[in-house]
Amino acid sequence: MALPSTLLLITLLSIGFTVSYAQGDLAGFAVGGVIFCPNTSLAAVGTYRVVPQATVDVVCGRSQSVVRSTTTNSAGIFSFFFNRVETLLFNLEECQIRVILPPGSCVFVPPGGSIRYTIISIRNRLGIVNAYILGAPTYVLA
Repeated sequence: MALPSTLLLITLLSIGFTVSYAQGDLAGFAVGGVIFCPNTSLAAVGTYRVVPQATVDVVCGRSQSVVRSTTTNSAGIFSFFFNRVETLLFNLEECQIRVILPPGSCVFVPPGGSIRYTIISIRNRLGIVNAYILGAPTYVLA
């Protein structure tokens, strides 16, 4: 049950970042969220441990080239901002968020220590992108 509420939190954060950033001179998009350990028991709902100092990359294309990189803060939060020109240079829907967990940060460490999230666009009725959110996590080799 905690997973839907976590996804809701990430979605609201992403939309909130987008709305606040779009009010500036260079309208653009934000992608952000909270990174937490994937090893929390279902019996302990709501006790997800956040992961500070995790490396978060936006990787795009078949070559998986890194176009942006950051580190989560002490609350496990990260964010990326993209202006309209950057979204024309590469399609964010074809990119992924790659999170590399620091050693010892979680009890369960995914293969290769990496978690990936797809980037999903929220579009209006005209097909224009209004926001980007993170999809479900997958665990793959880094």
